[in-house]
Amino acid sequence: MAKTAHLLLHVAVILLASGIVTGQFFVNLGDKQKQGGGTDVASGSAGGDVAAGDQGAASGADQQAQLQEDWTAFVKWFRSNGGIISSKLTVKVRNGRQGVYFKERMRRGETIVSFPRNLRLDEKTAMKGKAGHVFQRLKQDKCYPDLMVILHVVHEDKLGKDSFWFPYFKLLRRQYNNIMFLTEPQMKTLLRRPGCENTYNLGVMMRRTFNNFYEWYKKNIEPWAPPEFQFTRDEILWGFNTLVTCGWGQQNGNGDKLMVPFSDIPNHRRESAQKASNRGFISAAKEYQAGEELTFDYGLLNDAVLAYYGQPTPDCRGLKR
Repeated sequence: MAKTAHLLLHVAVILLASGIVTGQFFVNLGDKQKQGGGTDVASGSAGGDVAAGDQGAASGADQQAQLQEDWTAFVKWFRSNGGIISSKLTVKVRNGRQGVYFKERMRRGETIVSFPRNLRLDEKTAMKGKAGHVFQRLKQDKCYPDLMVILHVVHEDKLGKDSFWFPYFKLLRRQYNNIMFLTEPQMKTLLRRPGCENTYNLGVMMRRTFNNFYEWYKKNIEPWAPPEFQFTRDEILWGFNTLVTCGWGQQNGNGDKLMVPFSDIPNHRRESAQKASNRGFISAAKEYQAGEELTFDYGLLNDAVLAYYGQPTPDCRGLKR
């Protein structure tokens, strides 16, 4: 069971160590409402494609105003809990994509962000929270470590404003369009696409891991869990996708997954000057100009980008639904 419990983590670590994304993104797996602005960017979390729909200028202005309000609340919360974040940063939607941008010039070497150790959402914070007694039992029952973090995320999300993590969760993605949502016929079509064999295999692994998590929840948790831990499959799938796209694993491959506020908010850009980090601090690797976007290089392979984010590359064009 221990080997299966860390399957998701091991794959993520291998992918992170395998190289960077190559090619240019140009089509999503199937969300017709999404625009592909910034075509060489794949979102890791909140910095994702924004549904355009029939929104007019007024609606867009309202969206931007709400986004600024959420960002201001997040920065205040982050700083009040020991974090440091540059006042030169802001969030905005540009070309249908939410991202982090510089409001003014930042010199190379200036601190972008410093992460406090107490703002790491993981198994330990679950144990210390209001529902700690539930997670203590899950630990004793040898629950999958990653599943514990997923349930922690879903539980805190459902608490809304009553959650300590609420300002952070407001900036997380609410919907995903990754490989988890392809039908079986579409998966078979993907397998037949040149260069997509590894993507298919990664998708199969992701589905198998999620099914193991969900079946374990249904069998070993749902029968005795209190009402606030009665989750639907869609809620657990949201938590799974959030952990997959936003979570970090220890470099030795033996640790559990965790989430670190802000480190998963900027978009991914291949060969970016900035390298994403889940600990310590991040300083500007180059000089940034006002209006320039802050992006991180996650070190992901094409297969991981397509599977995790629904953003295919030229050698694997994915599926149009």
